[in-house]
Amino acid sequence: MSNVQETIRPMSTVGECVLSASDSYIETLNIKTIEAQPWLVELVIKTQLLNAKNPEEKRIKSRTCIERTRLVEIQSVIGEFLQSSDSLDELLSA
Repeated sequence: MSNVQETIRPMSTVGECVLSASDSYIETLNIKTIEAQPWLVELVIKTQLLNAKNPEEKRIKSRTCIERTRLVEIQSVIGEFLQSSDSLDELLSA
């Protein structure tokens, strides 16, 4: 029973990172837990135009909910990609 109680938590931002940024544009990725469905996470990509009328406004570009196990798969794929691209960079610089 305590395991269930530990996994259920209010919707909160678990993480946020900048995907792209320039002098006039910022794109971020937010990852949130979902209280009613603790096995799912919400991924939200937001954009912010810094030269817009309201530069503080963030707009949702994309939103999806995925299972936590799929999030682990994404992490693994990103790790594999970075590892192979690092190997390629080393070969090109040699």
